[in-house]
Amino acid sequence: MPNTLGAVPCISCQTPALRSRSNPSASRGANVAEVVYDGKIAGAFYGFNGDMLFKMSNGTYWIQARYKYWYHYKYRPASVITREAGKYLLTVEGNSIPVRRVTDVVESQIDGEFKGWDGKSVYRLTNGQVWGQSEYKYEYKYAYRPEVLIYSANSGYKMLVDGTEASVRKVR
Repeated sequence: MPNTLGAVPCISCQTPALRSRSNPSASRGANVAEVVYDGKIAGAFYGFNGDMLFKMSNGTYWIQARYKYWYHYKYRPASVITREAGKYLLTVEGNSIPVRRVTDVVESQIDGEFKGWDGKSVYRLTNGQVWGQSEYKYEYKYAYRPEVLIYSANSGYKMLVDGTEASVRKVR
């Protein structure tokens, strides 16, 4: 069973990889990297890039807090999130990135056809909300009633639909 938020730090219980990332003075009682999640990323992982959103298998969402590009595809990779000195770090296959927890995520579906982004796209969701593009982007992609994630990114809200995303604002 994955270790979820609220875990107690235990340097002797951590894997060698986690111990090596911990503060070298940890044995003297200084800051220790606390494991807050030890499990898998839910679904496909495409690496790190900008405002990437990661859903963990326990249902929590995390977003990159700093830009780093690393392309690496894997389905449901093992991942660890640690906290040290108030900052969170996501590690996947030896690569780490600072992250922050995101709690205001909307999970829904487009109510009808999705035809990508045309700069002024507005979409009604099956939960009754209506969201529209807030910045220009053009990309054609067709899907019928695709799943949607809307989340607060580092630069406003983003809508992720069928592998493509755009900056959005709530219309209704």
